[in-house]
Amino acid sequence: MKNLRPEVIYRPSINWEEWREGVAEASGEVCLSSSSASPEAFGAGVRGSRYQSGFVATINATPHKFIRSSQRIARDGMDAVFVQFYDHTHNCVTHMGRHSVDIEPGHLIIQDMAEPFVVEHSSYKQMTLALPRATLAPFLHGDRTYPTLCIPAIGGSANAVISMMQLLRGQLGDLTDEDVAPIVECIAKLVANQMNNGPCVSFALDENSQNAARFLQAAEYISRTYSNPRLNSTEVAKHLNISRTTLYRLFEPMGGFVAFLRYIRMKHAMRKLLRTGSEVVKVQQIAESCGFSHASSFTRSFKEHYGVSPRDILMDVSAGKGQQLRTSSGIFANWLATLNGASLN
Repeated sequence: MKNLRPEVIYRPSINWEEWREGVAEASGEVCLSSSSASPEAFGAGVRGSRYQSGFVATINATPHKFIRSSQRIARDGMDAVFVQFYDHTHNCVTHMGRHSVDIEPGHLIIQDMAEPFVVEHSSYKQMTLALPRATLAPFLHGDRTYPTLCIPAIGGSANAVISMMQLLRGQLGDLTDEDVAPIVECIAKLVANQMNNGPCVSFALDENSQNAARFLQAAEYISRTYSNPRLNSTEVAKHLNISRTTLYRLFEPMGGFVAFLRYIRMKHAMRKLLRTGSEVVKVQQIAESCGFSHASSFTRSFKEHYGVSPRDILMDVSAGKGQQLRTSSGIFANWLATLNGASLN
């Protein structure tokens, strides 16, 4: 059996322009934290290794903001989960719609890259393990996306995940793919267990915690039943044993119940379209699997949400998904392209 050594990247000094262009190629957009911040004062560095089962990297940078939008998710189709822990940071916050999570040193972060989010970074150093969803899929309960989880490493599986990630970092470049595979599989099982437990541990609930908990229950139920074309506010309210008026009030910060249900359906529709590969898939099939009875209403909603039609996405997929990322000259962006099923140049 061939024991392949990993591909290694070491860039200890990256300026703002290189960082901005590299992140734009790889996973999202970045901007400086304030209009008065100087690009000349920015600094970043990356050290990592790419294995067959994913890649691991230690990243440090000075303050900036990272944005992964729904539009970006639609463009790159990255289907991966980033597992991270921070060696040091201060006043770092992740925003997911109306919810925010404060990130502290030692926290384990599980970030689904198929979910939109924004991170406001102070100066930080963190380690990232990028796992293709296919690695996690055998251990997850259902084919869906997950909200950001922020878990204090105070023992248990979160602490075990961080310990194994530190092992990978300590042996960076020395372990073979054969060495890494069982470690990554063990991490994947522990991470999947945290994801299956749901978002209840990820948010610091405010004083109105009862309503916040109800919203999370409702969102979880919608994420499991979005494919039912008869799913409506009456059914969700009945499931939660609350009135429709209370339900509507829970979803007001998200633009309303109907808007949230449409968002969930559109998110899954995009994932299904991007996963079609070279198979011939009819828009009607995708529509029905996402709770739409008619392709016309599905196409109209999809275009309103993403600005392109489902058929446009299918044409791009058949022409070669991830083509833009495959032409990237940056090795880190190229690693990320492998998470989309693209081959390295």
